[in-house]
Amino acid sequence: MKNMNKKILLHAWPIYRFGNEFFLPFTNWTYLKEIVKYYDQVVLLSPVSPLNEGNLEGFGNLNIFSNVVIEELPEAKSYISNVKYFFKYKKKYKELFNKYDFDVVYSRYPAPFGWLQKYYGRNETFRIIHYVGDPLDTIEKNPNLSRLKKKLYGLFFKPEDLMFDAACRKADKVYTNGHHISDKLKNKGIEAIPVISSTLNETDYYLNDSKEYQLDKLKFLYVGYLNKAKGIEVVLEAFRLYQKDFPFSSLTIVGKGELEEHLKNMVQEKSISNVEFKGHIDNREILLSVLRTHDIFAFGSFSEGSPRVVLEAMANGLTVVSTPVGSLPRVFESNKDIVFADFNSPKDFCEKFKMLSSGDKLTTISKNAFSKVKMYTIVEFLRNIFKVD
Repeated sequence: MKNMNKKILLHAWPIYRFGNEFFLPFTNWTYLKEIVKYYDQVVLLSPVSPLNEGNLEGFGNLNIFSNVVIEELPEAKSYISNVKYFFKYKKKYKELFNKYDFDVVYSRYPAPFGWLQKYYGRNETFRIIHYVGDPLDTIEKNPNLSRLKKKLYGLFFKPEDLMFDAACRKADKVYTNGHHISDKLKNKGIEAIPVISSTLNETDYYLNDSKEYQLDKLKFLYVGYLNKAKGIEVVLEAFRLYQKDFPFSSLTIVGKGELEEHLKNMVQEKSISNVEFKGHIDNREILLSVLRTHDIFAFGSFSEGSPRVVLEAMANGLTVVSTPVGSLPRVFESNKDIVFADFNSPKDFCEKFKMLSSGDKLTTISKNAFSKVKMYTIVEFLRNIFKVD
């Protein structure tokens, strides 16, 4: 139910344009579809990029929402490239708060300059800041960066981080995807509420109670970006080690990214068999089908808030082997709901794969995780954040 006559500003997501129509990646579009139920007018403050017709399948059309207004910012491909647009962001904030009488303003961290919300609006404006990731943590934990690069990247981003800290102290609510970010903010004197990010709805849950595993042919799955921070190289190397004892096992990799060619070369050079690259899967039904035909979900990320893809795997009956990243250690119990492996350790991932090859733990852990993840739905997640009375 809507908060009657309420207006909200969302400084959150990049938007894409094709012709005269605007689009959001389907996950963000799914969030917006729920958010618009709570407000009479939703203003999206977003950088806008062109979209090719061939890419439309993975996006939701914004033009279907009668109560959504798009306020455009310049296209930028990275945080660094956004810096030159700071005064455009500042000017746009001033214009918007003169044009609209916002009841609620929501900024995502690390959306560039979202901290500007601190300086505009009425005293009665309800201010929300939502930490969906931790760039400084990602920089620090990236094993592919030298110590010097870590220091330089950290110093470059630190002013933005400090400005968000200052904005948090004026905000009415601060949310974090995951407990480790809220703990970090608490050490700065900022009270934040950890939430579990989810895109799950009723049709996304599936558990085959009578599933029988072929223990010598277990099917492993990775879904996500193919980049250094996601630890996909660790997963692939762990699978190579595992295959020495279980040569008929398989690994499916779903996703796109800058490491794709490197990973394919790695498969060839190290003669890793039964590895399939499926690319990015836009179609939700196809992705659910892929999830439901695999046994173990492997996730080697170095830094996360609350990884949605892990929840999706659990909701579809997979046993998850993951780094103890973000909210996962606070929400799921090790060796009961999930199996944790060490960061950047193919050897430890391989050992955890072997531990699950007995079969009993696969059934027990997948059922425990499925029961627990049923409480984390998109409706519950977004209602907690956006339904401001």
